[in-house]
Amino acid sequence: MSSSDFQKANAPPPKLNIVGRRLSKARTLNQEQRDLISAYRQGKLDEEAFQLLLCRDPDLAAWVHQVLETASHDPMTR
Repeated sequence: MSSSDFQKANAPPPKLNIVGRRLSKARTLNQEQRDLISAYRQGKLDEEAFQLLLCRDPDLAAWVHQVLETASHDPMTR
């Protein structure tokens, strides 16, 4: 590993730009939202229905955005 690799690893995480939402609110889901996520992950809810739910529930959408944004910066997924 070069010194530049260590500098990258020690760099602060990128800031997320979610307009009008605080990430702290997006981190906690209520039971209904958790059930919807579970149903989607198990294939019981199709993509179109899930997208519609995200349009109607900005807190759930912010949570999904946060999860995807975090995953996109995970070096283990590349």
